[in-house]
Amino acid sequence: MKRKDKTEEKSTAEAAAEMYTDKTMGIEVEVAEDANTAEQASEIEILKKQLEEKAQKSEENYDRYLRMQAEFDNFRKRTIKEREELYVLSLEKIVGELLPIVDNMERALSVFKSTNLDNSYIEGIDMIQKQLFAILEKNGLKEIDALGMDFDPNIHHAVMQVAGDPEEENKVKEVLQKGYFLGSKVIRPVMVKVVSN
Repeated sequence: MKRKDKTEEKSTAEAAAEMYTDKTMGIEVEVAEDANTAEQASEIEILKKQLEEKAQKSEENYDRYLRMQAEFDNFRKRTIKEREELYVLSLEKIVGELLPIVDNMERALSVFKSTNLDNSYIEGIDMIQKQLFAILEKNGLKEIDALGMDFDPNIHHAVMQVAGDPEEENKVKEVLQKGYFLGSKVIRPVMVKVVSN
């Protein structure tokens, strides 16, 4: 009987030990799971912070990119505008320097025609003058119409006043020197005589 009791005691003790071990393992497992969950939660928080930082950095970089793109676009537009202005200024200067030559060729033609010079000379100079003026017209030069028009101080330069009919008051009577537009800008006003009473 004592043997039996010992066997029973042993099995009861083993059973209790096994139960205790199972319970402690459960606690250990729960503690380990709680530790894993806490560690994972901590890692998730760290990853969230890193993601927010990266998102903020990405947004900053995108804003910087947009600003740089706008600055480059403005720079490109400014460069194009400056180039156009430089072209117009250069063209004005060159055309301004060529206009006296055009005037002199016109004067020479009128003198040659009045002195009955050989027609081949007159035709040659007329051809050169037309060719020169065609090149200037291609680049935007246009003669200002003035004779018989109302006097406009924006495009006419009155150097003399002459008497005339009352209905011709303030009209251009005679053109002394031709004037020209270059594009829409007056490069040289027309020098005129104006009727006044």
